[in-house]
Amino acid sequence: MWKEFVTLFSTAISIPLSLYITARLLCRRENKSSENDPEDFQLIERVLLFPDGGYQCRHWTEGSCKYSECPMLHHLTNKTRLKLVLDAAQETIDVCMYVMSCAVLLDTLAEAQRRGVRVRIVCDNMKISGSQYKIEEAALPVRVDNSRSMMHHKFFIIDRTVLLSGSYNWTASGAAYNRENMFITNHRTVVSQFIREMESLWEMFEGSTDVQFEPLTSSSMLKNRFVHRVRS
Repeated sequence: MWKEFVTLFSTAISIPLSLYITARLLCRRENKSSENDPEDFQLIERVLLFPDGGYQCRHWTEGSCKYSECPMLHHLTNKTRLKLVLDAAQETIDVCMYVMSCAVLLDTLAEAQRRGVRVRIVCDNMKISGSQYKIEEAALPVRVDNSRSMMHHKFFIIDRTVLLSGSYNWTASGAAYNRENMFITNHRTVVSQFIREMESLWEMFEGSTDVQFEPLTSSSMLKNRFVHRVRS
């Protein structure tokens, strides 16, 4: 796993040292004694700012792009950095996100689940339709806030150790063109508060596990909502 991650990072240009350390911490299994040793703990604080200014070229990412006038970006984007952090998860990924329609990040969650990572998603009922088919196809565990209040959080936690939180919703256009931010930290006090919030919401929305989505007709897209399958 670590060798594969280093290979991915070695293709990037000017990768921040703090993100490299984040990846290393995520990819390395530490025993309990080292986790409790302050001298062994490396504090991570990193900010990712958007927009990326476009979309990263898939051919460039895979090694080379043969198009001399390629309109795509030929450098590592912050959206790809988020993907790489998700790729580094070994045990758990907890996502609490208002909008999550970015196919790249949803596919990354699906791949993580296939390799044995426990994935959980909490989202808002008014915004889930944009990701419904990806979530259903991958059978990703999801619980939905269908109250009158918005589930407006935008954070995710990797291996209950590293937190990423900010203004960025999981949308492709948002990463490319919107002024957004994501803060990365492994500060234990901060991370623990977000873990408690995730656990609280996961328990609170337990009855919303089973959902039945409306077909994406013109009418349902305008309403942007879903119908609950009521449990007996």
